[in-house]
Amino acid sequence: MSLIKVGIIVEIFLFVAVFLSVRKLTSEKGRQPSLSKKTIINLKF
Repeated sequence: MSLIKVGIIVEIFLFVAVFLSVRKLTSEKGRQPSLSKKTIINLKF
């Protein structure tokens, strides 16, 4: 039973780590379009 509990805790920890890393990557990608929007407005195709 203890091994199962340890495995569940490890899986939860990995899930949280992956969730936070994905959230960080999406927030970094979300900052870039604001810069590209400014450049697109300045270009005025």
